[in-house]
Amino acid sequence: MRFEEITLHRFKQFNSGKIVLKPHLSLLVGGNNAGKSTVLHALAVWEFCKTILEFSKGRRAWVSGAGGQGIGIGSTEFSPISVPSFKHLWTNLKSQRIKEADGYTLKIKASWRTADGALKYLEFGLSLANERLFIKTTDSNLNIEEIETPKGEPLKGVVPKIAYLPPFAGITDKESRSSHAVRNRLIGQGLSGGVIRNVLYDMWEENKKQRTSLRDGKSKISGTDLSTLRATDPWEILSNTLGVLFQTGLSVSEFDDRYHTFLQIQTYRGKMVGKVLKKKAADTSRDLMVEGSGFLQWLSVYALALSPDVDVVLLDEPDAHLHCSLQTELVRYLSSLAEAKSKQVLMATHSTELIKNLDHELILEIKNGKASYLKEEGQKIATLAGFGATLSPKLHALTEKQRMLILEGDFDEAVLKIWADTLQIDWPSNVVTWQWPGSHKDRRQLFLQIKRDIPNLRALSLRDRDDDADSTTHESLSDTSQKPTNDGFKALKWRRRHIENYLLVTDAIARAAGVEKEVIELFFEGHALVIPPNVQSSDVAIAIRDARGKELTTGGLSIKFLFGADRYEIARKMAPEEIAADIKMFLKELLTLSL
Repeated sequence: MRFEEITLHRFKQFNSGKIVLKPHLSLLVGGNNAGKSTVLHALAVWEFCKTILEFSKGRRAWVSGAGGQGIGIGSTEFSPISVPSFKHLWTNLKSQRIKEADGYTLKIKASWRTADGALKYLEFGLSLANERLFIKTTDSNLNIEEIETPKGEPLKGVVPKIAYLPPFAGITDKESRSSHAVRNRLIGQGLSGGVIRNVLYDMWEENKKQRTSLRDGKSKISGTDLSTLRATDPWEILSNTLGVLFQTGLSVSEFDDRYHTFLQIQTYRGKMVGKVLKKKAADTSRDLMVEGSGFLQWLSVYALALSPDVDVVLLDEPDAHLHCSLQTELVRYLSSLAEAKSKQVLMATHSTELIKNLDHELILEIKNGKASYLKEEGQKIATLAGFGATLSPKLHALTEKQRMLILEGDFDEAVLKIWADTLQIDWPSNVVTWQWPGSHKDRRQLFLQIKRDIPNLRALSLRDRDDDADSTTHESLSDTSQKPTNDGFKALKWRRRHIENYLLVTDAIARAAGVEKEVIELFFEGHALVIPPNVQSSDVAIAIRDARGKELTTGGLSIKFLFGADRYEIARKMAPEEIAADIKMFLKELLTLSL
């Protein structure tokens, strides 16, 4: 199940309005205080209201027109989100009645479709009196027969179950074995980080049962059954993911309530062999809590997303403790999981890396109390530019320095700085590097968006030539396929296919690899490539300009693979006279930009 629409009335930044949601994964983006967290908070409060009404009055309290007063609670009983006082739930902190006939002045309504396609909705109203918060169902089309049995037992699969993880919710140092009722209450109260061991234990225990059933007295599980289990079982999926990304496994101890008070889950290091993480012989298992915040954040997020008890996962900046590469991997894994398991994941983020790499149709922009999905790719640029200087350190730096260098990635900046250092050229401190893999056209749009706020901005954009014709650039490195502009944006393109082509210097590679020059020459001969004496020339042979330098230095059977010499080390081993004229031309342009 997944939510189709949320309707808010006087909740935090949303005074009124509807938010339409897409299935599977959505990124919630916007500037500081735009309302990203408000959307997540609304659903977290909705889940809390649903939970507390069920525990206080039973599921009958979800049915519209249910008699009696609302449930009143004090501030210590309210835990889905952190607020200084109940008034902060209301827009502009004003909880008084305006035109609400029933006296419930704050309302959160969510609609969804059941497995048979029926549209269902459930609205909770909140009111404030004498510092107590009152909660009641104010609108619903649920029938008592579809949410519980005649004996009053709850029925599953009718109303979505939400788990909310605030910015790094954390994992408690000790966690008791809890019943599903207690766990549901904790999750409903926004305390998802306190039930992770229970979630993991359930997965592990169910996996153990599945393996016993599939073995059925045999010495081992059949290959077909094992493949299916590894592809579908939550514990198998989680274990494989942790092994691949972190080379870390989870070890679960049996829980016996006659002897044990807390769940024991430890981690260990290992190496992936096929689909299985083999523990290192010398490694000592340690408690889950000693792992780094990035690993624990990933584990919390992914375990809850895998849990069969959760339909909708709300994530508030789960990328905050993750390296940019792990941020991208997290979204990739969550997206695949959401589609495979029919989950809905709403993820608020400030990560420009994630916004740049995700399909624009999955980006929900929150701005001025409204929310809508981007309609075209170009809007991503405006979204990034619209974040403002307070959000992005780079935008803040651009405001001060007004000089921008746009490169394709980390390596480009690092290797250019190595070459500048070798040539004894000071890299200008007043130029801000911005990584953007897109075309010059897309980069110029980004530049123009930022220039609206920084009128004196100037930019240099440098790209690989890739598969473009050799004639689209010349000794000046100007990209002749782009029309010159007078708006402060200059497009440059390497004369060679990849920046790595400038590393194809036989002597430098031999020094970096610690082998004879003749060995490197044999390597190039194997690729039908001869490195000429004038390899530094801008007009070097077309075979060198068109060579696939990236693959030669980093791919299969590459210099890195065969000789252990990586790109950075080759660059560091290059003498000043071995650095190509194109590199020197670029550095000249960079220094001109800095003036």
